[in-house]
Amino acid sequence: MQQGDLVHIPQGTEMWDETGKGMKMRISEKPIAGVYLSTPGQYIYRVYAVDGEWNVKRRDVYPIGGHDAAS
Repeated sequence: MQQGDLVHIPQGTEMWDETGKGMKMRISEKPIAGVYLSTPGQYIYRVYAVDGEWNVKRRDVYPIGGHDAAS
């Protein structure tokens, strides 16, 4: 996965972000599209989705399209 790739985040996915005041969490109420930003940990992706940057479990994120999709 490369920075800027579009990703699919299914309904019911836990998303979280650590803030200066603790941690904010949300569970996706419907499937959403996001943009892959980085891999801060072995099992975590950092994505931009909905209203900001979120951490999501790698197993819950799927690439949209891909290099072979254009052929």
